[in-house]
Amino acid sequence: MNEGFPKMRNTGTYALSTTLGEAVRAFVPYPLPPGAPPLAPEGFGEANRRAELALARLSGVSGLVPSVEWLLYSAVRREALLTSQIEGTQATLTDLFDLEAGFAVSNTQDVEEVTNYL
Repeated sequence: MNEGFPKMRNTGTYALSTTLGEAVRAFVPYPLPPGAPPLAPEGFGEANRRAELALARLSGVSGLVPSVEWLLYSAVRREALLTSQIEGTQATLTDLFDLEAGFAVSNTQDVEEVTNYL
């Protein structure tokens, strides 16, 4: 009688009920607010620590580059490249930099697609 229906979910349970002689399952949610909400501050300690370490690394790297604008220039282009690769382009970061420097690239169409994201 339980085939195809889960007995329990993270947010509640299923209860068997009879309506007009027919057995049905009804989802019964747990009461709100939850006792241990998934967004409780103590659940973010490790993620916060990793974020702070990443910011510290970024701060350290920013002192090694000629300017912060140069660092952002590269980061924005890399993000555009990764976004366009999701859609199947075959361009590389070197291809993009070559095009911007005025050099010929073999896959012009893919590189132009990346520049559309910029």
